[in-house]
Amino acid sequence: MSQTLTQEFDALAKYGALKADIPEDITGNLAPKIELRPYQRTALERWLFYIDKYEARPKAPHLLFHMATGSGKTVLMAALILDLYRRGYRNFLFFVNSAQIIEKTKENFLNPASAKHLFAPSVRIDDKPVDIREVDTFDAVNMDAINIHFTTIQGLHRRMTEPKENSVTIEDFRDYKVVMISDEAHHLNAETKTKDKLTKDEAAERLSWEGTVSQISRQHPENILLEFTATVDLTNDAIRAKYADKILYDYDLKQFRKDGYSKDIELRQADLPPVERMLQAVVLSQYRRKVAEAHGLHCKPVILMKSRYVNQSKKGDAPFSMENQLAFHKLIEGLTGERLEALRAASADDETLTKAFDFIMDERAMSAADFARELKGDFAPEKVVNVNDTKDLENRQIELNALEDRDNEIRVIFAVDKLNEGWDVLNLFDIVRLYDTRDGKANKVGKTTMAEAQLIGRGARYFPFMAPDQPDAAREKRKYDSAVDTPLRILEELHYHCSHNPKYIQDIRNALRETGMLDDTARTVRLRLKDSFKQTSLYVREYVWTNDRMRNPRDGVAGLDAYKIEGPFTYPNLMTGRVTEASAFGDERAKSKPSSKEPVSRDFKLAGFGKAILGFAMDANDFFHFANLRTYFPQLASASQFVTSDTYLGGVTVSVRGLPDDLDNLTARQKLDIAQYVLHQIESGVKRESVEYIGTTDFKPYPIKDRFTDKVLKLRIEGETGLSWTESNVPGLDQIDLSSKDWHAYDDSYGTDQEKHFIKYLHDQEARLRGIYDDFYLLRNEKAVKLYDFDTGRAFEPDFVLFLRKKGEEASTILQLFIEPKGDQLRPQNDWKQDFLAQVKAKARLETVFQGRHYNVLGLPFFNETGQTNTDFKAAFETEVLDA
Repeated sequence: MSQTLTQEFDALAKYGALKADIPEDITGNLAPKIELRPYQRTALERWLFYIDKYEARPKAPHLLFHMATGSGKTVLMAALILDLYRRGYRNFLFFVNSAQIIEKTKENFLNPASAKHLFAPSVRIDDKPVDIREVDTFDAVNMDAINIHFTTIQGLHRRMTEPKENSVTIEDFRDYKVVMISDEAHHLNAETKTKDKLTKDEAAERLSWEGTVSQISRQHPENILLEFTATVDLTNDAIRAKYADKILYDYDLKQFRKDGYSKDIELRQADLPPVERMLQAVVLSQYRRKVAEAHGLHCKPVILMKSRYVNQSKKGDAPFSMENQLAFHKLIEGLTGERLEALRAASADDETLTKAFDFIMDERAMSAADFARELKGDFAPEKVVNVNDTKDLENRQIELNALEDRDNEIRVIFAVDKLNEGWDVLNLFDIVRLYDTRDGKANKVGKTTMAEAQLIGRGARYFPFMAPDQPDAAREKRKYDSAVDTPLRILEELHYHCSHNPKYIQDIRNALRETGMLDDTARTVRLRLKDSFKQTSLYVREYVWTNDRMRNPRDGVAGLDAYKIEGPFTYPNLMTGRVTEASAFGDERAKSKPSSKEPVSRDFKLAGFGKAILGFAMDANDFFHFANLRTYFPQLASASQFVTSDTYLGGVTVSVRGLPDDLDNLTARQKLDIAQYVLHQIESGVKRESVEYIGTTDFKPYPIKDRFTDKVLKLRIEGETGLSWTESNVPGLDQIDLSSKDWHAYDDSYGTDQEKHFIKYLHDQEARLRGIYDDFYLLRNEKAVKLYDFDTGRAFEPDFVLFLRKKGEEASTILQLFIEPKGDQLRPQNDWKQDFLAQVKAKARLETVFQGRHYNVLGLPFFNETGQTNTDFKAAFETEVLDA
């Protein structure tokens, strides 16, 4: 069986063949707030290789990006549009299945004021401004602009079969090459799915959405079709065969969750009527808001109330007010402090609700009556919407796409299935299922239950925030898997509230498992410090020393060479008098006008273009405004110095290729274009080489008892990771009773095989250590302390901190070691950590005598039981610890 395209590219990726720099025309023209995630970069690297180097690429590519809900497919679409523009494409057809998604999509692509706008305020490609425009037809469009026609697949099909004046027609696709971008592309496969049920003639003659798209794609030899979806049905033989050579990148929901980009799902079962489940969700929603506020974060949590049928709720003269919605309004209007007190008392066994009430009514000292009044205001009718009317939903689509905005106060949405696709929401934290039926049979997931699981997956998009206690952690990834008892963990969870129905719970678990949102390998464990360790003088009175991170002062930066900016630059675009025709993807054929002279290359000093030209070029680029330049070049005295000094632009040379007569008589416009090109290259180089932060060499003391505490961890069982000491399969561990080892501060170990091998190694050295030191203690570092790489400020949490203490005649000496066991497969991307650990002894500055004790801090090479690095580790341990 031949390889699929995905398998072929996966194999290439293993050998590093796909690695590539993402062009500045892409990264520099996305919205400033957008930083491409690693998997988005991987998708773009695959695209660049496919287009530029893949020998089996057809002339008119048809590709599918199969990527998880919430993974930022629209960001990838925007990046591909930018890349295709630089390859000569100007016309883009964007189509989706549902009309309600169109306005939201236009907002994201076209409105610079939108919080979710995808492009930079000013798009420049090849140093020329590029407009992004919506068009009704591709006839007579601006060929210097990105022209996008937005439509539904149904509308597109209608226009192709029933053409009208001033609308897109089949001729548009015959006369102009077009990139077709299909979102939620699984809807295109209706014909493929049913083809086996039709006769050959019927299948050939059938006009369908899928057929329309195929027909358009064939109109021009260079048309491109790019599909995006999270839910292509690869279990269907016909669809799997159709996409075998088309799925360029497969990044499923399971991997998305595993990489930390989604909320964790918590199923809350309650043997209560729907109105009581609604009240629990309201309390938890407000709890989230208050926890965020207490940590200086803005978060307005949203609840989705999910009904099964629209007509379940129609009443009298209120056709769009659902029964459940009316019940909700009545609940909030009549809410009292007494009812909240009763709910608190009844929830004594509910850990999450108990935390909520304790935080709000005890820590924040809010009375039950005041809490009730606050909920009445925050969940008033004007902050509740019903989206079951299609026309009203289309009008509200932009509002529903901006639920995270500060001026958007919607707190509750009532829906049936109108939000199952195309809804981009990050601050949905509660889904309340307001019905108790199930459609699963014989352990098979029913259609309704699968739709519910897919809705949960849509709601599980992570709410990005900067954690005050982890300023360097990624905003868009979970931060508290290793500390689930942290208050901010509530912002990393989606609660799905349903009735207590064991058969349904099994159904929804199976559905979540199929979609990849349920982690069967996850377990929650409590890691406790031993009582005996908590009573030691080391824990009570001693300190752990760590460094900090600071902005890079760039004290040594005195010119462009500090950022490895080297010339001469080569300007590629001066007109030479020759005309060429080329396919967007190669196959260049040159047609030359007769010329008496051939093009030559000539070097120019950039400063020779004059201060006026360079000043204008710098003014047009915010990066070269003096205030910004000073952040990168702190010794720079003036903008004039930057232009004239040999260490800055005065020393820059650019090579320009063109006809001799043209080079002899460069126009002011040409000089400006050349200057802007060179400045753009310098900007890219400075940003690429610039280091924003460094780790301080000053180490400061923090009480051990404040940093190392009992922990609740959520772990994924992978190999040894997640297995306790007694569950471990590492040979020899069964001979060691870890609970009786006073030097092992925690009561258990759930680490990797290498971490357990290291603990065994330390156990084997116990006798020698006791002969040298009065006591020693090993502490597992579960986000207790963090170090920062001296060179770049990257954060690093070594797995263990080992304290060794011996008493002297005048003062005791405490040796603190940072230790990191590491498997061979993780070495390449972590070598910088080992380099940093090797520098700690020489670079760390601390008060060696502090409160009457001598302190010394150092790091050791990686520990690896079977790897070459263990020779280095054992030698260092022998020298620094055993021979000390």
